[in-house]
Amino acid sequence: MKYRIIIISLVIICSGLIYFSVGKQKQTEQPLPTKSKEKIGFYHYYSGTLSGGISEMIEEVNKGQTDFVVSARALDHEAFKSMIHTTLDKGNPPELFAYWAGARVQDLVNQNKLAPIDDLWEKENLDEKFSISVINAASTYNGHKYLLPIDQFVVMFFYNKTIFEENGLQPPASWEDFIGVCQKLKKNGITPLALGAKERWPAQFWMDYLLLRTQPIEFRKRLMNGKAKYTDKEVKDVYRIWSELLKEKYFNETANQLGWAQATQLVCKKNAAMTLMGSWAIQLFEDKEQCSGPDDNFDFFAFPVMDINLPKVALGPIDGIVLSKNSANHDFAKKTLSYFAKQKPQERLSLGSGALAPSLEIPLSFYSPFKRRIIEEIKSSKYWAFNYDLATPPRVAELGMDSFNELIEFPDQYEKILENVETEAHIIFNESINNAHK
Repeated sequence: MKYRIIIISLVIICSGLIYFSVGKQKQTEQPLPTKSKEKIGFYHYYSGTLSGGISEMIEEVNKGQTDFVVSARALDHEAFKSMIHTTLDKGNPPELFAYWAGARVQDLVNQNKLAPIDDLWEKENLDEKFSISVINAASTYNGHKYLLPIDQFVVMFFYNKTIFEENGLQPPASWEDFIGVCQKLKKNGITPLALGAKERWPAQFWMDYLLLRTQPIEFRKRLMNGKAKYTDKEVKDVYRIWSELLKEKYFNETANQLGWAQATQLVCKKNAAMTLMGSWAIQLFEDKEQCSGPDDNFDFFAFPVMDINLPKVALGPIDGIVLSKNSANHDFAKKTLSYFAKQKPQERLSLGSGALAPSLEIPLSFYSPFKRRIIEEIKSSKYWAFNYDLATPPRVAELGMDSFNELIEFPDQYEKILENVETEAHIIFNESINNAHK
C-alpha cells in the first residue's frame, strides 16, 4: 500500500513537472510583440479638384518607414482654415500641416506655435535646392526657417480660345485693349469675365492686380502692414475701377453665389470668355468630366499693363509644410519633410496640381510647353507678390475679403465700404503695435 502511494505521488509530481516544463516552453516560443509605430499627423487642404496626388505620396512615405506611419487628413480650404487654428489653440495639433507662405505663417511664428526647421534645412542642404527669392519670401521668418516649399502657383487670366477666335480677339496687353475686348464681347452677347466669389478668396486677385498695376509694390507693402490706409486715394481708385467693371456688367451676375471651379467651368464651357485665377485651374480645364472641348481650347495671358512706368509684378501663393511646436514626434516629422524636399515628390505634386515646383532640381524639360510659357511669364516680372490674404495679417485679411463680396453686391458704395474696412483695420493694427511693446 505504501508503495502504491509513493508511486502515485511520484507520477503526480512528474506530471506537474512535465506540465510546467511544456507550459514554460510554450511561453518562450510565443513571438515577441512587434514594436508599435509612432503616428505622425499631417493635415492638409489638397482635396477635391486640388488633390494633387498627395495621398499617393503619403503612401510612399509610409512604405519606406518602419518606425512611424504618417496619418494624413484632407479638408477643403475653408474647413481647414478654422480647423487648424482650433487644434493649435487646444494644444493637440498634428506634427505637420500644409500652410500658405507669407503673413499666415508669420502670424503663427509670432504666436510661438511653430517649430523651426533650421537643422533639417542644413542637413538637407536646402539652400542649394530653392532659390534665394523663394527662401526669403516663403521659408524664412524672424531669421529662422519654418516652411518647406512644395508648390508655387501664379495668378493670370485664363481664356476660351474658341470664343476669342470667333470674335476676332487677341489677348490684350494694355488696359485699354482689355476694356475693348470686354466691350466687344458684351456687345456680342457674351459674358466677358467669370468670377466665383462664394469662398471670398477668388475675388481678391482683382484687388491685388489692380493695385499692383496702378501703384508701386512698396505702396502695397505699406497697406499690408498698416502704414497706408484703405481710405487713401490709391486704394479708392482700385475699388472705383473695379466697381466700374461691375456696373458695366462685364462679370457674371452670380459671382457671389458661385465657387471658383464653377466660374472656371463657365469659361471652359463657353458661357464666359475669361477668368482671373491661379494656375491650379489648369487641372480643371484639362479634366474632360469638368470641361468639354479640345485639350487646347484654353490659354492664358498676364494681367494687362495699366501704367508703363511700373515694373511688372507676378502674383500668387507658395504652399508649404510646417512643423507644429506643441506636437510629439519632431524627429519622425522631419524625416517626412525630407521626403517632400526631394526632386520626385516635388515633380509629382506639380503634375497633380497645376503648380510649378519650387525646387531648383526640376529641369525645365520636365514641364509641358504650356507651363514653360508660364515660367517665362514669371521670369519677365521683376517682383513676386503673395496674394492679398497671404500678404496682410489674417484678421485684416478677413475684413478685406468681406469687402470684396460687398463691392460685388453694391459697387456704388465702394467709398463707404472702404471706410468701414479702415475703421476696423486701424483697431487691429494698433492692437498689434501695443502687444509688441508689452
